Amino acid sequence: MILVLGGTSVTHKVVEGLKDKDFIITLATDYGEREFRLRYPDNVMKIRFSEETMECFIKNRHVTEIIDTTHPHAAEITATAKTVACKCGIPYTNLVRKTEEIKETDLVHVFSNYEEAVCFLREAGFRRILFTTGSNNIRLFSEFAHNGWVRILPYEKSIEKCVQSGFERSRIIAMQGPFTTEFNASLFRELGIGCVVSKNSGEGSGFKEKLNACLILRIHCVIINPPEEEADR
Repeated sequence: MILVLGGTSVTHKVVEGLKDKDFIITLATDYGEREFRLRYPDNVMKIRFSEETMECFIKNRHVTEIIDTTHPHAAEITATAKTVACKCGIPYTNLVRKTEEIKETDLVHVFSNYEEAVCFLREAGFRRILFTTGSNNIRLFSEFAHNGWVRILPYEKSIEKCVQSGFERSRIIAMQGPFTTEFNASLFRELGIGCVVSKNSGEGSGFKEKLNACLILRIHCVIINPPEEEADR
């Protein structure tokens, strides 16, 4: 059996080439599980792996190969997969989306972690900010709930995380992307956004469309790069 660590558009492309093989796609979220189960009802499982649980899974399921198609920012699961594959003596294939280096300008601000981005936002004093980094780390931006909006996946748990972080429901935009540059520009303009916060998530993620919309409107874009070890993977 082939273990596909999934959750991105790359996962779909990889699985298309595995139709005649025995494979299982594992996802870390309910949303991801639902999305992929619609297309691959018999080959999907929701599970958050530790090294121990992944090793047991590989032995119990007779896994012969791991294919990693997780998110560029999913540093922990990638590190776990590499370690366990080595320990179990099976191949590990890295097909994670590659991220490109973004050049900083007077409008584009690049940071290596969330803490640096928060410090910059605090000092910059933007009046209206749109956060598009997802719900998992939204608590780190709770101090901007009074002047910030959040765009997240239309999933109740994601919405609840934003509410618990202080964001009013009226400031939560729950939509499924990726979106075009034109759509992004229209939304940013309508909300009067002065700064968009995004992860550098690589090709096919919708990141470039957000950045391009910011450049067209001449508004600021704060970009959070993947962890350094992930940028090289």
